Amino acid sequence: MSTHPDLPDTLVHFTGRPRGPRDAPPDFARGTAEERMVSILHGGVLRGAPDFWADAPVLCFSEATAAARRVMLRDGVGGRGPYAPWGVVLDRQKLIQAGARPVLYLSKEEMDQTETLPRRLRNRRVRYDPGYSDWLHEREWWLCFKEGETPELPVTRDPVVGVIVGRQGWMPPTQHMSTAEIVAELKSRLQSVQAQMESLKAAAADLPELQSFTVSGSVSRTKFAGAADRLARWY
Repeated sequence: MSTHPDLPDTLVHFTGRPRGPRDAPPDFARGTAEERMVSILHGGVLRGAPDFWADAPVLCFSEATAAARRVMLRDGVGGRGPYAPWGVVLDRQKLIQAGARPVLYLSKEEMDQTETLPRRLRNRRVRYDPGYSDWLHEREWWLCFKEGETPELPVTRDPVVGVIVGRQGWMPPTQHMSTAEIVAELKSRLQSVQAQMESLKAAAADLPELQSFTVSGSVSRTKFAGAADRLARWY
């Protein structure tokens, strides 16, 4: 837990930050902020993309406090209007372990002077010139990926502690499973059942009165966004 009142224990990946006319989202993140949230929860990953200041994929998070988040969602900051009320809330320490760090806010001169830094460090730089380029309100942290590294962070109950949603009681819609997904699920369940059978057989060796036993399982044709199940929700 953070010991500083202005350092939250969680960071937020907003799925609907306000964008300028030249700030289009990557192709995989098209659609509304809610649609992007659904895609993240069903897909089970956060995917990085090259940023305006980075030439390799990065994942962006905000270190804004709870009070600052409310202002960002209600009024907006930085002159671009409010953020859409959709986001994934992640444990700060887990992100640090994954390699996320605060961005380096540098002047144009400092940006020029640091062009020869190693790529991963160089890609954490963000230009800061008051009155021209000022993103301090986002208090950004970036997870920078190495060349050839898959730019993804699994969305599981380990790093994810909650979600910000636009409506009380919101849940992502169910999604019908494809034939390939059903087959893959069946194979996974079969392997699990086989492991259970072997375990039960070993245990039954010490129980001569046991005549038979069964193990059952099933596969649904719909799947739910497991990462959203039983998570805290802010709206």
